[in-house]
Amino acid sequence: MFRRAYTGPVRTRCLSFHAAYRCRHSGACCRADWEIEVEPSVVEAVHSGRVLPLLSTPLPFVAVAGPSGAGRDPQNDTGGPGEERRFTLARTADGACGFHNHSRCSLQETGTERLLPSACRHFPRVILRDTRGCLMTLSHFCPTAASMLLDETPVTIVEATPPLALEEPVEGLDAREALPPLVRPGMLADVAGYGAWEDAVVQTFLQSPDAGIALATIEQATERVRGWTPGAAPLADIVADAFSAPAPAARHLPLSESFSIVRVLTGPHPLMDVPDGFAREWDRIQGDLGDVVRGPVARYLAACAFGNWIAYRGRGLRSVAGWLRACHDVLRVQLVRHLRETRGGIDPARLVYPIRMADYIMVHTIDSLSFGRAAVALEQ
Repeated sequence: MFRRAYTGPVRTRCLSFHAAYRCRHSGACCRADWEIEVEPSVVEAVHSGRVLPLLSTPLPFVAVAGPSGAGRDPQNDTGGPGEERRFTLARTADGACGFHNHSRCSLQETGTERLLPSACRHFPRVILRDTRGCLMTLSHFCPTAASMLLDETPVTIVEATPPLALEEPVEGLDAREALPPLVRPGMLADVAGYGAWEDAVVQTFLQSPDAGIALATIEQATERVRGWTPGAAPLADIVADAFSAPAPAARHLPLSESFSIVRVLTGPHPLMDVPDGFAREWDRIQGDLGDVVRGPVARYLAACAFGNWIAYRGRGLRSVAGWLRACHDVLRVQLVRHLRETRGGIDPARLVYPIRMADYIMVHTIDSLSFGRAAVALEQ
């Protein structure tokens, strides 16, 4: 019988605009073309007849290629002695998950979130666990998560509660036994100092009048912080001093070196095609639609910075700042693609789709470890 041991929700922090997240069953994740691996306990629950697919699929699961799955019948195969079976969710002819029908998931409906495959159970949560605790942001490919960026109430860091906070087992990037992030190649930060830098970055995005000014401020402060050595003042004090300096002028780069790194990692991708006249069109959007765009963009970038994985994937703070510059550039490209014919005011809801496509690239298309390795060039 399907059982999983739970020990209560993990103590988790998140940004306040994410705290009210509840799955609204939009089905965007259920229609995405992701390969979702299914735990044996879920396969057993289906085979026992306790839950059935809602849609017509030849089989509810597909055997994973390889010695443990290839060529097997997911309905009947029990595997060899001690051998682990590995299967993925089957798709219908139109690409939907075989357990999803409009606003319903039969796995979730039958067994609540405990019966979901782990990837489905966690989505859209993006979790970092380190010695500071559990930090959670969301993938804004989820339409519900993206729409939360339109919330204009003041932003704070709060404790996440169920159903946003999950019970164990909780998956994500587990850095609890890793060394602290690097300030620069060869120089470790201390956890308190890195936490102060991340908090300052989040606040800079939320408090600056413009994302370009915020990024320029972060990059200027980061250069000062990179000079820190353990014999100097505490790293957290250096961070505070660096971010208290006067803000530099905004640097609206045509597109950054970090964006080029993302393009290499994605390979040819329609969402990464830069529209003709991009810089001119972005300036127009800033001028005509800036009052609508600035707040959601700031909250999006704050969410990209909070609990950021690149701190543990890259070789220094420039890599993290470069990731944030890339997040902004990818979002700018999506905004230009989606709003280039728009004149005058817009409904803020029109920002949801380009935000979703930006995170489709940054969270679901490129690998954070690959970006961290490629971003070594930024640390030189």
